[in-house]
Amino acid sequence: MKSIFALLAAGLLTLSGAPGSASDLHVWLIGGGNNLANSQGQIEENVRWLEDIFADRGIKTRTYYTHGQGAEGDHDVVYFALPEARDPVLEPILRVYGQGLQYALDTRTNSLRNIVGSTEKSVLKDSLREDFSQVGPGDSVLLVYNGHGDINPDNTLHNNLLLWNNTSLNVEELHGLLEHITPEAEVRFVLTQCFSGAFSTLIYDTPASTSLLPQSRCGFLAESDRRESEGCDLSTNQTEFRDYTTYFFAALNGKTRLGETIPADEISSDGSGEVSFRDAHLYTLRNAHSSDLSRSTSEVFMEHWQPWYLRWNSFAPAKPDSDYLRARDFVAEQHQLPVKGLARLRAEWRLRAEEQARTEQAYNRYDQAQAYKDALQQSIATALPNLPKVNAEYLATAPEAELHQLAQVIKESDLYPALLQAQEAAEQGTSQWQAAVRDRTQAKKIFRLARLARLENSFSRYSSAKARRDFDNIISCETGTL
Repeated sequence: MKSIFALLAAGLLTLSGAPGSASDLHVWLIGGGNNLANSQGQIEENVRWLEDIFADRGIKTRTYYTHGQGAEGDHDVVYFALPEARDPVLEPILRVYGQGLQYALDTRTNSLRNIVGSTEKSVLKDSLREDFSQVGPGDSVLLVYNGHGDINPDNTLHNNLLLWNNTSLNVEELHGLLEHITPEAEVRFVLTQCFSGAFSTLIYDTPASTSLLPQSRCGFLAESDRRESEGCDLSTNQTEFRDYTTYFFAALNGKTRLGETIPADEISSDGSGEVSFRDAHLYTLRNAHSSDLSRSTSEVFMEHWQPWYLRWNSFAPAKPDSDYLRARDFVAEQHQLPVKGLARLRAEWRLRAEEQARTEQAYNRYDQAQAYKDALQQSIATALPNLPKVNAEYLATAPEAELHQLAQVIKESDLYPALLQAQEAAEQGTSQWQAAVRDRTQAKKIFRLARLARLENSFSRYSSAKARRDFDNIISCETGTL
C-alpha cells in the first residue's frame, strides 16, 4: 500500500553508441513525467518499446528518464492497475473518498534498461551539452521526446517540455542545447508532447527567425503549438495506444508494437521498400485513428511562407501527385467520409455534434458517480461517527484494523454496488468521448490534408528560388533513413 500513499501525497534515449563512439548515429530518447502523479504508464511503455526496437537492430540506446537510476522503491511511474492487482482494503476507500480514478491507480519504479541520467532540468542540460559536443562531422542525431508539454498562450515560442521535479525546458533553451552539435552533423527530432508544434522553429537560426540554420535539421511533431496530443494514458495495454510514437515508429520498424508486419509497400513512398522518416510521418497521417493533427517541419515551413491571400483559397488547385491528396483519400475511404463541398461540412457538423453529446454524457455520468460517493460518505459518517477526515495523511497513518473496518462498512453498504456501476459507466463514458474526439479529428485531418496539397502546389508555383532551396533542404533531411 506504500506506493498508493506516495501517489496520494504527490496529489528520451540514444539509438546508437555513446557520443564519440565509432557509430555515426546518435539517438537520445528523453521521457517521463514532471512528477510521479504525471508520469503515466504509457510514457514508460513507449520508451521501453523504442529501446527494444533499436536493440533488435543492434543499436545501443541512451536514455534520460525522470529521476535517472533511482533506487528500488523510488517510484516514478503511475498506471492503471488491473482489478485483481488492486489493494482490497484501499480500493473501496478510494472509490468513496478519492478523486477520479484514484481507486484504480498504482505506482512503481520504472523498468527501463538504459537510463544514463535524470530529466531534471539542470542535470539534463549539463548532460546533453556534454553529449552533443561529442557528435562528429558527418554523424546523424535523432532526438525523441516522450513526455508532457506546456503551452504559453501569449507566445507559443515559449512552450515547454515538462521535466522531472516540476522543471521545464522551453523552445529557446532546447535550441541553445542543439547548437552544441557540430553544424556538419544532421539532426532530426521527434517530439510527441502536447503543444509540440512550437518546436518546429528549431530549424531556424533562432526560434523567432525565418532564416534556416546552415545545419541540416528537421523534425516531426505530434501536434500543433496550441493543441493537446495523445500519448499519456494511465493504461499500459498497448492495444489501446493511438499516439504518434505508436504509428511513426511502427512504420520505421516495419512492425506494429504488437509484432504484426506492415508491408513495405504500405509505407515506402518510392517503391524501394526503404522507409524514410518522411514515409513514417505520411504513414501516420494516413493510419493514425487518434486525436492528433500531426505535422512535419516542411509542412510548417510552407505554412509560414504562405501569403495571407492564399491562406483560405479553397479553390486553388492541389498538386495532382501530392502525397497529402493520397493521404486525404485514404483517410476518407477508411472512415467513410466525404472529401469535398457541403457533404464534407455536414459530416464534420455531425461528428462535432456527436463529440458534444459524448462530452455531456461523460460529465453527467461523472456527476452521477459523485452523487453516490456523497451519499456513501454521509452514510459512513452516521455508521462511524468518530471517523477522522479521510485524506492522504489519514490513509498513511491510520491503524490497519481501522482501515479494514472502514473498508468493510463501505462494502456492506447498499449504496456500494450502485457506486461501482456508476463509476464503471463513467469510465465507459470517458472512452466513448475519446472515440468521438478521434472520429471528429479524421474529418479535420481530411480538411488539413487537402489544404496541404493546395499549399504544396501554390508553393511550387509562387515561392522564391531561395524558399524552394530551403524547402528542398528540409525535405532532404526528412527523407533520410535510419
